Amino acid sequence: MTNEDLVKHVEGIGLKAEILDVPGTSRYIVIRHYEICAGRLKGRKVDVALQWMPQIPYVAPSAVHVSPHVVAMGSANSQSSPIGAGWQYLSRVLRVVPTPSAIVTHIATVLAEL
Repeated sequence: MTNEDLVKHVEGIGLKAEILDVPGTSRYIVIRHYEICAGRLKGRKVDVALQWMPQIPYVAPSAVHVSPHVVAMGSANSQSSPIGAGWQYLSRVLRVVPTPSAIVTHIATVLAEL
């Protein structure tokens, strides 16, 4: 799997993906207007970002970044995101083999469990 595979998969399931370069930090894959499908935030739309990972084989990032914030800062393993003030870093590790489908499922699970 590659970052490009993830972008292609996200777009293939009808979501909008963009590449965001944050000077002095990293590059991110941003999924725009992601609708949370379950949990107390169901129906809410957020932007979701995953850090661009250069390792081969691919290693999933240890965080899901969201904008706007979805929990009080400092709760639910959240902190400020290096992307910027409007973003929140949710520390979450993907514990299965990273595939584009597994990563999208991971995002859905993380947001549903908040």
